[in-house]
Amino acid sequence: MRLLFLVPVVLVSLWVAPGIAPAQKKGGKKKGPPPPEVRLSQRIEKVRDRLAEVVVNDPSARTLEAAAKQYLSDASRRVAEGQFQPAEGLIQTADALTRAVDHIRHSRDETRTGPPSREEQSEHLERAYFRLQQADYFQSQSKDSRAKNLSQMARQFYQKARRAYDQKQSRETDEFTKASEEIVKALEHLAHTAAPVREPPRLK
Repeated sequence: MRLLFLVPVVLVSLWVAPGIAPAQKKGGKKKGPPPPEVRLSQRIEKVRDRLAEVVVNDPSARTLEAAAKQYLSDASRRVAEGQFQPAEGLIQTADALTRAVDHIRHSRDETRTGPPSREEQSEHLERAYFRLQQADYFQSQSKDSRAKNLSQMARQFYQKARRAYDQKQSRETDEFTKASEEIVKALEHLAHTAAPVREPPRLK
């Protein structure tokens, strides 16, 4: 009787097992992330392509564009040298400058609609003002001779935004404020690149 009981169980096991095997093979081995040099090189090309799309005939925009290209070249060199963390920071710097150029382009686009309200513009300018106070600190921490000019440009765009606000030019106010913020963000990335682990500042 025991043998008669075991036979169906064995037959069921033999019938189920072939169905399990294909499911196990189907999954296969998961593909891992690309090596850092490949990933970073792809990001560099992506920012380069974006920078080519946002070209605008404006002296300040051309200055920011040239700086972004320099930082991308620096990032490529760091990747080739195996210095992946600094390369990451330089790519982020160039990306922020590219976004600043894009905001300058948008400031001239009269087809853009839906600007923020006066109250929203005022609050945004206030945030940008306090953010701007960090620019000199990031500049000094970056140890990059080009950072001084970026800090000055961040201030210039804030002033442009403030004048546009006074003249009730909503689109220009919004875009120039954003441009100033992106330049400060670029300075912050430069500071992180120069000193990934920094000592906190002391009050004076």
